[in-house]
Amino acid sequence: MSNSILLFFFLSLFFISSTSSSSSSVNTTHKCSVQQTHALLMFKQNLSSINDTSYHCSGDNPVMINWNTSTDCCHWNGVTCDHSTGDVIGLDLSCGMLQGTIHPNTTLFHLPRLQKLNLAFNDFTDSQLPPTMGRLSNSLTHLNISFCWFTGQVPTDISHLHKLLSLDLSMNDINFEPHVFINLLQNLTMMKELSLKGVQISSVLPANLNISSSLKLLNLQLTGLQGNLPHTIFNLQSLEKLALSHNGLTGHIPSEISLLPKLVELDLSWSGNMLIQPHIFSSLLMNSTFLIDLRLSGVNIGFVLPTYLNISSSLRSLVLDFTGLQGKLPDNIFNLKYLEDLDLSGNNNLPVPFPKINISTNAPLYSLRLSYSGLNGSLPKSLGNLKYLEHLDVSNNMLSGTLPSSLFTLPSLQDIRLSNNKFQGNLPLELFSLQSLKRLSVANNQLTGQIDVLDNGPDPQTFRQLTNLTEIDLSYNSFRGDWELDALLSSLTNLDTLILSHSGISVTTSNANHYVNPEFEVLSLGSCSLKVFPVSFQAMTNLIHLDLSNNDIQGHIPDSIRAMTDLMHLDLSNNDIQGHIPDWIGEIGNQLSILDLSNNSITGTIPNVYQDWSELKGFILKENQLQGRVPISLYKCQKLIIIDLGNNKLNDTFPGWLGDLPKLQGLFLRSNSFHGGIVTSSKLKFPFPSLQVLDLSHNGFVGHLPTKYLQNLNAKKNVVRNNTEPDYVSGYDDSIYYFTITIVVKGVDRYFLRLLVDYVIVDLSDNKFEGEIPNILGYLKSLKALNLSHNSLTGRIPNALGKLSEIESLDLSWNNLTGEIPQSLADLTFLEILNLSHNHLVGRIPQGKQFNTFDGSSFGGNLKLCGLPLPKKCSESLEEQQLEADGYEEEEHGFTWKVVMMGYGCGALLGIVLGYLMLSTGRPKWFNEIADAAEHMILNRQNKRR
Repeated sequence: MSNSILLFFFLSLFFISSTSSSSSSVNTTHKCSVQQTHALLMFKQNLSSINDTSYHCSGDNPVMINWNTSTDCCHWNGVTCDHSTGDVIGLDLSCGMLQGTIHPNTTLFHLPRLQKLNLAFNDFTDSQLPPTMGRLSNSLTHLNISFCWFTGQVPTDISHLHKLLSLDLSMNDINFEPHVFINLLQNLTMMKELSLKGVQISSVLPANLNISSSLKLLNLQLTGLQGNLPHTIFNLQSLEKLALSHNGLTGHIPSEISLLPKLVELDLSWSGNMLIQPHIFSSLLMNSTFLIDLRLSGVNIGFVLPTYLNISSSLRSLVLDFTGLQGKLPDNIFNLKYLEDLDLSGNNNLPVPFPKINISTNAPLYSLRLSYSGLNGSLPKSLGNLKYLEHLDVSNNMLSGTLPSSLFTLPSLQDIRLSNNKFQGNLPLELFSLQSLKRLSVANNQLTGQIDVLDNGPDPQTFRQLTNLTEIDLSYNSFRGDWELDALLSSLTNLDTLILSHSGISVTTSNANHYVNPEFEVLSLGSCSLKVFPVSFQAMTNLIHLDLSNNDIQGHIPDSIRAMTDLMHLDLSNNDIQGHIPDWIGEIGNQLSILDLSNNSITGTIPNVYQDWSELKGFILKENQLQGRVPISLYKCQKLIIIDLGNNKLNDTFPGWLGDLPKLQGLFLRSNSFHGGIVTSSKLKFPFPSLQVLDLSHNGFVGHLPTKYLQNLNAKKNVVRNNTEPDYVSGYDDSIYYFTITIVVKGVDRYFLRLLVDYVIVDLSDNKFEGEIPNILGYLKSLKALNLSHNSLTGRIPNALGKLSEIESLDLSWNNLTGEIPQSLADLTFLEILNLSHNHLVGRIPQGKQFNTFDGSSFGGNLKLCGLPLPKKCSESLEEQQLEADGYEEEEHGFTWKVVMMGYGCGALLGIVLGYLMLSTGRPKWFNEIADAAEHMILNRQNKRR
């Protein structure tokens, strides 16, 4: 009993002591100091709140709105204090709607015990990282300034923050000096998370790179890294997440990658010219037991998948697009019970049928991407078993058949991309009841059927009831229907992309002022029988793509377009637009990449307002009635790829200053009134460094051929052929717009829907050029078409033209060329069209190979040529050849050796009389006929004698 009382006494004493101590602790809690309160308020003073929350942060709020001296700073939003000292130890202002400039001497670094600083997702445009951040070297453990728009170089003091456990500088316009980056890796030995996504490093990593062994996350995406990947990265036994995508790395991925015991996420997509051996790839899939997310897009794997693939059962995302994988998909690929995202697109080495999907599959597959995979056959009905599917992309394959209705019964399906296949038939009725659908693309198929905007009939096919739709792309099909645009837009208030070009659907508008989504971005209504500009366009001030080509629109370019300052592509071609190009068009040029106003009735001059069009790549005004000169402000558009001003009434000398445009690949000035000699006025030593198509035909240029410009086409002289898909000249980086050109081949316009990047085409026909053809043309190995016809060129055809191994069309007709046809031309195996007619060529036409495919029209009008395919045979003796040559020389002067031959056969006196008659009468038509008949008779007699 006494022991119990004694124990109770001590417990009571302990409780009293503890309570007293706790009470004492509460009573001694320190408030935020005056100095640190002042430091925070000074930081706030230079900032304001962002009006819009464009970062889409969850829970955006003006975080500093309640910062004032009426309350203790430890109670302010985003501020964390050490209550035992009152020091600020944490500052989380992420998604705080902050905007302004952070000065180099910011008072943030007057907080001596600050441990965690998070400024992510705010707008500090034009601010630089403060060099004074080294002041926090003894306290700072976490620093996050991602997505803040900082600029400039990362200060060297950042490597002094030796206590850092987490550093995130992602997605700022900042760059590392290589030595600063290396010091950062070597000095921060306690680092566990390092994210530098989008920060420019642009250097080769050393082979013996020293990195913190405790590192769990390393994100160096989009940093411009080059060279071989250091193997030491794969020795980090604590590494859980590694992202090196979108860099310029080379070499093999080492075998150690499959031995990282804790690896959860790996992203090496588009990291450069990387290669992984098949056995290492298989080992990675099988041994990485914790792997959840694997992304190897663009890494060269290049082997045939086995029938049964051993894959980590924990895998949720498997992204292997454009890796060169071959064969059919393993049967067990859809049996991974956690698989959510599968992307095997771009592996079209071997056409394969669409993979089987087991009815019993229990994978919660949310996203399935098999575009560019060479798939053929039809879509299986078993797609309807993927009940969790939200995104399906099988575009750019060879799939055919009708679309299975089961696909459009999936309750969560949001995104369907079936474009660029061979699907036929109608869109299933189930589609028009799929309320979850947000994006639908079935472009470039063979789909048919009636689709209306209004609900008609017992089984209506209308999109108006799918109110969640944000994107519709039905282009390049054979649908039917008349769509009232205003009725559609007023029903689908979330719609921001509508693409109906060449779909077969006609579009009308009542021009009623209905509601339009102000976030509308893409509107493509080419070949939709539009008669007027819809008034609803006035509300689409955020449009980035507007295509109204190939319609029946009349009138002037409407002022509603003036407010579309974000436009990247404006195509009003092939209408009946009249009037002038307004001067205000220069106001929409900050983002504009393509301007196409071709084939209209536009008059006046081209305004000189393009100095701010820094992104312009295509300037296409052909087939109008424009006059005047080429505006010199185009010189400011340094990204121009195509300039097409053909078929207008421009009157100017050659704009040689265009030679300074570094990326210009096509210059078309055909069928205008350009005149004078072509003088080099470029400031560059080698003008037009990227030019590959030059069309100056049907103008009044004089002098010699522009040898210097032609010589610079040598940039395209080396042909590299491979088995990859053809590469086309594109107006956008993602290749959604291709440039088309028209050139004259043998008097007929030839239309190129897409211009290959390795095509070199020169058309200088129908001018007044003189002199000889330069030998330099023979060294343009990628030259596909050369047209120098209808000029006054002299001299011989250069033998060097026989080196044009890729040429398909050669036209030198209607000049004053002399000499024989070089035998080397017969070796041009790709030559399909040849025209050497109407010159002064002599001798035997080369025989064999391609020359055996040309008819007489290719050589007509050369009176001294002989041999097939011409009816005139070549003489066997040198005397007869000379006799005929001398006779044809005199033909133009009215006295020919036909007379002498007739005199030889009919009597000398008669020959002299006939000759006199020819000279005195100017060779009347009846006499020519008689002479030709006589010559034919005499030649036959000679042949019989032989």
